[in-house]
Amino acid sequence: MSTNEEAQPAGTLGIERWVQFAFIGGALLTFWLYDHLFADLAEFIALKANVPTPAPTLITAGSAIAAILTMVICYRSKKLYGFTHEVAVELAHVTWPTRQETWSNTVVVFIVSIISATIIGLFDAAWSAITDLIY
Repeated sequence: MSTNEEAQPAGTLGIERWVQFAFIGGALLTFWLYDHLFADLAEFIALKANVPTPAPTLITAGSAIAAILTMVICYRSKKLYGFTHEVAVELAHVTWPTRQETWSNTVVVFIVSIISATIIGLFDAAWSAITDLIY
């Protein structure tokens, strides 16, 4: 990717900071997943093998280490890092709506929803009346 295609830097680290935030978020999500998975797995093994369940602190520490290792491996992967960087560059090109635009669009959606519900309600009432006459 040439320098002309990249977005303007958004602060000191530019796009790179958003890539790093994505990997940190991925590490936190992976930690949560591993913690629950390892706790359930340890409980299952303890029940099947009649051994005591390991301390929750050990499971959490192991989950943290496994999550950090997983994210380091993912961060060093050229394909995954490149994909994450491209996503951050594309998101930097997005023009986000202002608060006023968001509010006016919300009002439009609300009004159109009320009108649509009214029309559908009228059709439903008419159809019910017609089917009541037939039956």
